Amino acid sequence: MILLFLVGCPVAMADDYPKPPSPCVITVCEEGLCTVETPEGSVKIEEKPHYEEGVRVVCPLWLIEPT
Repeated sequence: MILLFLVGCPVAMADDYPKPPSPCVITVCEEGLCTVETPEGSVKIEEKPHYEEGVRVVCPLWLIEPT
């Protein structure tokens, strides 16, 4: 029991890592560009073969211009 208190609880340490960004949704794809709705606004990204309306993608937050 004493060793457990000295080492710590490994389950509690699992919560220390940041969560990945929440997924965003593609709203419109046309003319080689897709519009993605993010929590910060909408962003246009290059269309890929598997992209279509309603598909969840990783939020491209690096493309959002600061205001």
